Amino acid sequence: MDVIKLLHNRLDDVDIALLRLVQGDGKITNAELARKVQLSPPSVLQRVRRLEESGLIKGYSADFDLKNIGYHLTVFVQVSLQLHQDQPIEQFRAAVAKVKEILECHHVSGEFDFLLKVVAVDMPHFEQLVREDLSTIPAVGKIHSCFVLSTSKAERSVPI
Repeated sequence: MDVIKLLHNRLDDVDIALLRLVQGDGKITNAELARKVQLSPPSVLQRVRRLEESGLIKGYSADFDLKNIGYHLTVFVQVSLQLHQDQPIEQFRAAVAKVKEILECHHVSGEFDFLLKVVAVDMPHFEQLVREDLSTIPAVGKIHSCFVLSTSKAERSVPI
């Protein structure tokens, strides 16, 4: 089903324009938003707050250049659990939530149970993460790592 049609059933054109503008520039001022959608600043502020309260806008963040920060490795880690019951799954989720280098954790279907996006300073740092953080989680059965060689697309905006 077309996401844009679904959104139009829930939102008007101004709200959709606001979502697009905020997604493109999270630092855009309320005054600039108001100018671009041709509404008063108080009206725009009320609409944006409603979009936040509804959960359509979850938050605001900045994108960083990982290598400039010092993270020279990005690794997709596939993890299989030994047991597929609620308790081991929740234990795994809780454990990976504590590891700051794990940027994303997805429970997936297929050959592996979880797909993690991990950043590391270098190979010894990644090895330490695997040995001390991932391998010590009781439910973990198998770990498979795929190292990112280069990235040709990393879109963070969703089409709306």
